[in-house]
Amino acid sequence: MRAKIVAAVLAATAAGVAGGVALDRLAPDRLAPDHPAQPGTAADAASGKRVLYWWDPMMPAFKSPTPGKSPMGMDMVPVYEGEEAGGTVAVSPAMMQTLGVRTAVAERAALVPVVRTFGTVGFDEGRTAHVHVRAEGWVERLHHRVEGETVARGDVLFEFFSPNLASAAFEFVRELDRGSAEGARRKLLALGVDERQVEEIRRGRQVPDRIKVYAPQSGVVVTHAVAEGMFVEPDMTLMSITDPSAVWVLAELFETQASLVRPGMAAEVSVKGVPERAWSGAVDYVYPDLRPETRTVRVRIRLDNRDGALRPNMYAAVRLAAAPLPEATVVPAGAVIRTGRGERVVTVVGEGRFRPVPVRTGPAVGDRVAVVEGLEAGTRVVTSAHFLIDSEASLGGALDRMDAGGGAEGPGQAPVWTEATVDGARAGTVTLSHAPIPEIGWPAMTMDFAVDLAVPASGLAPGARVRVRLERGGDGGYRVVDARPAEGPR
Repeated sequence: MRAKIVAAVLAATAAGVAGGVALDRLAPDRLAPDHPAQPGTAADAASGKRVLYWWDPMMPAFKSPTPGKSPMGMDMVPVYEGEEAGGTVAVSPAMMQTLGVRTAVAERAALVPVVRTFGTVGFDEGRTAHVHVRAEGWVERLHHRVEGETVARGDVLFEFFSPNLASAAFEFVRELDRGSAEGARRKLLALGVDERQVEEIRRGRQVPDRIKVYAPQSGVVVTHAVAEGMFVEPDMTLMSITDPSAVWVLAELFETQASLVRPGMAAEVSVKGVPERAWSGAVDYVYPDLRPETRTVRVRIRLDNRDGALRPNMYAAVRLAAAPLPEATVVPAGAVIRTGRGERVVTVVGEGRFRPVPVRTGPAVGDRVAVVEGLEAGTRVVTSAHFLIDSEASLGGALDRMDAGGGAEGPGQAPVWTEATVDGARAGTVTLSHAPIPEIGWPAMTMDFAVDLAVPASGLAPGARVRVRLERGGDGGYRVVDARPAEGPR
């Protein structure tokens, strides 16, 4: 409704003048004492709406039944019938187009959360075997020397000499000659001698110089901690062999996302190293603990890797498709204004008329958010330029409280002092750029003030830095009743 006022706010913002111009709001109070109430005595020629009164948003207590200027020298603006409810803001169609106001309709929908996160490719620990010996000894021959070598199940990894195994082999040969060697055979197997070498001893009836250690599975040597001549013991992990045909992706989710994931849910993984390809898998396991350092929950995804394209320690982008949430009222995420005191949206209450309403939001999925309280489906909400409208409504509420005595001074109360720069002066009026005035809740702004006749004009020369005393009159407006150089005593 008040296109002039909205335009003035934009102009003041561009000029860097904070709070110099206030948007019009729709909250009536009382008419100025010297103007009797005459609601509905005028009509706007363009819209045909009845004008209830004219007012200056900078002087909420002053309202007039006729147009003109307020005691502050500002042009007054009209308030139309039906638009006087507190918190409602009106914007003309032309100004809506200038501001780029866009709206959307709140609708009932079941959001399908899509969790996006990152993870790291790692070997499938369930396909990893560790190589140990069960008797101490010395490694005398090494068949695979470095990490990364590919081995097949049954390949000889290394050969070592162990006095204890040599003694057990001698006992086995002796018992064979006696005709009953089952006990000695089981002892060799228990000490880690492979059944293939036990069979060689049985056939040759000879104690071997070295005991062979075979690969327990096919795969890649990922840990290699043995060398020729090395003394080895049972508690040492000498090699680790992993089957790389399947890998894990370990991803981390925020604490708030933990309730959305479950074992078996579909997952899609991509890596930068192979940008043209995506792998499909499923969540294999959700770890039960929350990592205290990062406040995250880990999930494990198993992927087929028979072609070897995925390599350990690759970074992976992970997309998890969760189950649909219960149906709720849904609005674009950009429609929600979040402040330190809560959340709200700006609703459309009529042609060019808007009102902020408090809401409580639920989960957000992509560019949409569920509103669980405060908004009904079918309501139209503002999705752009709503911060300006909301700020105007908030200003309106503050002015209402001031006018009701909530923090503003009334006639006869103590005056206030502030420092200001004189921007201009004319008969009976001065334009001041003043500092914030916390006593009456004013921010720094540039505005016109009426000047008391007792104040000499020489004390308000343009460009001067002054300390002025402001006193509120019966019309609700402030006027300058004293002016001194800024460096002078208060």
